[in-house]
Amino acid sequence: MTKQMNAVFYLGPEHIELREMSLPEPNAGELLVKIRAATTCGTDVKMYRRGHPKFPPPFVFGHEFGGDVVGVGKGVTNFQAGMRVTANVFAECGTCFYCLRGQGNLCENLTYNFGAFAEYMIVPESIVRKNTFEIPSHISYAEAALLEPLVTVVHGWRKVASKPRETAAIIGAGGPISLMFIQLLRISGVEKIIAIGRSSLRLNVARELGATEIVNAKEVNTTESVRDLTAGYGADIVIECAGKKDTWESSVDMVRKGGRVLWFGGLPGGEKVELDAARIHYGEIDLLNMHGGTAENAREAFDLIASGRLDMKPLLNGELPLRQVEDALQQMIAGEVVKMVINPEL
Repeated sequence: MTKQMNAVFYLGPEHIELREMSLPEPNAGELLVKIRAATTCGTDVKMYRRGHPKFPPPFVFGHEFGGDVVGVGKGVTNFQAGMRVTANVFAECGTCFYCLRGQGNLCENLTYNFGAFAEYMIVPESIVRKNTFEIPSHISYAEAALLEPLVTVVHGWRKVASKPRETAAIIGAGGPISLMFIQLLRISGVEKIIAIGRSSLRLNVARELGATEIVNAKEVNTTESVRDLTAGYGADIVIECAGKKDTWESSVDMVRKGGRVLWFGGLPGGEKVELDAARIHYGEIDLLNMHGGTAENAREAFDLIASGRLDMKPLLNGELPLRQVEDALQQMIAGEVVKMVINPEL
């Protein structure tokens, strides 16, 4: 008799369902992993609300996980049953136009890794080869599950190239991405970190993790506040994590001449923004964009977690069973939590 397992299926906008399905078998090069912890993500929220253009429903979603290897496909030599593992959400092919130019995050043949909101999941062959890591014993499954968002943050951090004594402003502070950025900016010696957000609860977490200044966007003009905190110049670096048209535009107003803006939060396709071209041109403002991260970023991100240089615990605000994934996503939407841990064994 075929073994069964439980998994959370995305069926359409704001329509998910816990279903029973056959337990998969790993093919050559793949791993079967028993999920011990899966964490909720902003991408999960976006998928819950509007789906994913590359994945028509129904499909099992969730992509941040830590678990135990329970099945090993033919040809896998680096992993064996019983190992504690985590993995990035995708892996590049290594041979396409972009990969050959060191831009694996833009790979034309990305392999994706969804299905973490389940009792078990298959890790695809290319991800096993490039972006799967053994979790050290002192790191929890839930902390290790935060690898994927940290990969993207490491990629962005390397692009802005923050330096000692600089000032950075983070828009959308208090969410998991911003909290990781704050810690990496501290590592690189940034002197002043201005956290801008709308949730007092989340802004307090940002302060705990290293933000030196807090700006509540509900109470003040954020651009004026950043200028007041930087002697009128503006920040050396502005990182936009909110993914909104107005904050994309205001981020350019907050940065100093010669500064850098990183638009981390994506906008829907077709969205247009209005910017002061003269200020950008004559002020020599660098506008940076990013998507995902490379295998090199994934290795660096995993090493940051494994070494304990980043504190992941404040990003994890509770634990729920598979049947309450929707509750967890709603709590994220409401700004009540940073991330929730989904434990299939509850």
